[in-house]
Amino acid sequence: MEIGITPLYGIGDTLLYTPAVRVLKETYPAYRITAFTFFPTTRDILKNNPYIDEIVYYPMLKEGKIKTLLFLKDYIRKFDVVINFYPSNRREYNLFAMMLAPKKIIGHKYRNSTFKELNFVKNWTIDEDYSLHVVEENLNLLKFFDITSPGKYPLQLFLTEYELQFGKDFVKEFSENLKVGIHPGTSSFKNHEKRRWPLEKFVEFGKLLAEKDSESVMYVFGGPEESSLKEFIKKRLKGILRVIPVNTRNIREAAAIMKFMDVFVTNDSGLMHIASALRLPVVAIFGPTNPVWVRPWGTRYRIARLGLECSPCFYYSPKPLQCPAGLDFKCLKDLGAEMVFKEFLDILNENKQGVEKLEEQRKI
Repeated sequence: MEIGITPLYGIGDTLLYTPAVRVLKETYPAYRITAFTFFPTTRDILKNNPYIDEIVYYPMLKEGKIKTLLFLKDYIRKFDVVINFYPSNRREYNLFAMMLAPKKIIGHKYRNSTFKELNFVKNWTIDEDYSLHVVEENLNLLKFFDITSPGKYPLQLFLTEYELQFGKDFVKEFSENLKVGIHPGTSSFKNHEKRRWPLEKFVEFGKLLAEKDSESVMYVFGGPEESSLKEFIKKRLKGILRVIPVNTRNIREAAAIMKFMDVFVTNDSGLMHIASALRLPVVAIFGPTNPVWVRPWGTRYRIARLGLECSPCFYYSPKPLQCPAGLDFKCLKDLGAEMVFKEFLDILNENKQGVEKLEEQRKI
């Protein structure tokens, strides 16, 4: 059977379907799975994944529908099933699946959807369930293949030995120091920069870290478009804490460096999910988005959020993110650095206790 996977916009969304792909491939090894991507970052996230037979990259958003259709001509009518993994409540995803002309298009029936999203092109659906994590939503789609007890795999990210050595060399100078990775950014797609904890708060967090351990090192991650965020934090903490902006050629190099962090403190972002895939202890900062749906998966984590009555307010739809309560994202702006730092200390101490326990067991 030939299986196609529609491209998703985000790094996180892409990583969140990898457990379902693994289950599908392990259950049916003869199935051939092709994953489409339209960004180098999402392509690189799937690189070396042994459960995917082919990764097809094409900058579809930039090239437009006609050029994309011409590019995809060799794939039209090739697939028995095209999977629209969750969340794909946009007409672009459904239009892409329709262009491939498969025998079946499977996906979710969304609560917040209109005719113009073209969700009607799917001829096998399951209902969106607000009580489930995105990984669980994707695993539920495997019911189409008669897989009803898929288990719970972690997110799948496969770094090479060369890449891991690159990451190790990057942090070599401070290998004995406490290394704290942070990501102050997010995607800016559909106004999602509003999911960011204010930069000043990250600076306050850095000052608390310096008070706790003046020898610790803060590594600031983010893409080229987030360089100003990195420099802002470095400048404000100059003379207080050692801050290293992480600038890499691609997302895999960034992931390789992240692998050697002791704790990762981050907004709800794609890098949060990379940290989860790397099994890092994560402190995840949430405002309008729902941790039930997108909390770190398959790793130890803490959630830092105010929990206002109006939060979470985000749901999956084509609409840009906004604050429906008219509070200008108070859920993030009023979240104090002390609260985030407390969650950081809790998970750091838990990790330390775990290491000490492991060392004791090795002595026995």
